[in-house]
Amino acid sequence: MDENECRETLRALCADGGMTLSDREAALCCRHLALVELWNRRVNLTRITGREALIQHVLDSLVPASWLPESGQSLDVGSGAGFPGLPLAVVRPRLEVFLLESDRKKASFLKVAAADLALKNVSVLHGRFEEAPWIPRLCRSTEGPRGHEGAPSFDVITMRAVRMDEAMIRRMGSILAPGGLIAYWAGPSSPVPAQGHVALAGGAVLDRLEDAAYELPGLLARRRLIRWIRRES
Repeated sequence: MDENECRETLRALCADGGMTLSDREAALCCRHLALVELWNRRVNLTRITGREALIQHVLDSLVPASWLPESGQSLDVGSGAGFPGLPLAVVRPRLEVFLLESDRKKASFLKVAAADLALKNVSVLHGRFEEAPWIPRLCRSTEGPRGHEGAPSFDVITMRAVRMDEAMIRRMGSILAPGGLIAYWAGPSSPVPAQGHVALAGGAVLDRLEDAAYELPGLLARRRLIRWIRRES
C-alpha cells in the first residue's frame, strides 16, 4: 500500500467512525507508518504491517483522541514504534508530547520519525519509566515540562501495549497535574490493575472514570480506553 492509498484509506476509515482527518494529518500518519515499515527491516518495531497496521496501530491511536485533552503536556510511556504518541501529536498540535522509550534503537527511530514529520510538539526521551533518572534529566532540560518540587507535571499520560500494575499507576499519578489523566489502551479482557481509587501522597487520589469503548474495522472484539483522573483533597 503506497502513501496515496494509505491516505485515502485512513481518511475513509476515520469518516466511517465519525472522525474528520485533514489531508495533511492523514499524510503525516501515513508517512509515520511508512517509516515504521522501512525501519522494521532492521529494528523489530512491529509484527503487524500493511492495512492491518493502518487499522490496529494508526486508527487505534486516533479513535480515542476525542477522550483526551486537546492541549497541555503528554507523556507516552513505552512508545515503541510511536503509537499512540505520534498520531496523537499529529491531530493534537497544541499538545506537547514526550515519547518515553527504554530501547535505544526504538528511541533512535522515534527521534528520526519526529524530525522527518517535522513535529515541533514532540520530544523523545530514552529510559525506563520505573527508573527515576529520566525525570531529573527532563527537569534540567529547558524544553522539559512544567513541574513542582523537582518533578515534571503532565496533563495526560498514555500507554499502549505496556504491562501495568498498581504501583506503576501510583507512580504515574505522582507526576500528573491536578485534573490530569492516565489513559490506557486495552482490549475487552485486558486485566485492570486498579479498579477504583488509588491513594496518592498529600491526600490526592486517582479516580477511575467510566471506560470509553470503541470498535475497529475487521476486529470482532471491542477496544476500550481505561482512564484515571487525579483529584486533589
